[in-house]
Amino acid sequence: MFNFFKNLQEREKKLILISSSLLILFVLFFIIKNTYETYSRSSLNFLKAQSDYEYVFNKINNFQRSLSKNNLDGNSINIIIENNSLEDSITEIEFNEIDSSIFIRFSSLNIVDAISFTEKLISNHSNQVISIKYKNFDSKVITELKFN
Repeated sequence: MFNFFKNLQEREKKLILISSSLLILFVLFFIIKNTYETYSRSSLNFLKAQSDYEYVFNKINNFQRSLSKNNLDGNSINIIIENNSLEDSITEIEFNEIDSSIFIRFSSLNIVDAISFTEKLISNHSNQVISIKYKNFDSKVITELKFN
């Protein structure tokens, strides 16, 4: 084989050398292209799987949160006040249950604490809010909530 290569003219030797190097580059190109396409497809599959996982995870979290919501009672109101350090701000709490409705009335020092406490009540309990009323009275905010 080496004798065959020696017997070729200089022009033929260069032609074989160039064609073999082009063939090697061509094979490398296809290997790299195939690897890149496989990587791209794997990346897309990974992103889809990640998106599906996050969707299911969020749905399960929402479902678990809805299951962990309690019915509204006086004890749960006191727990929310203690957990959020609102003992000094939320006062004069009245809790009345008439028929299937629940009425809650409380005073707070400012509107921010009243809204914050109202949001905590609504988000931590399964009862539906029918009405919310805020009133300014003697430098206090009186809040009235009606739940179904």
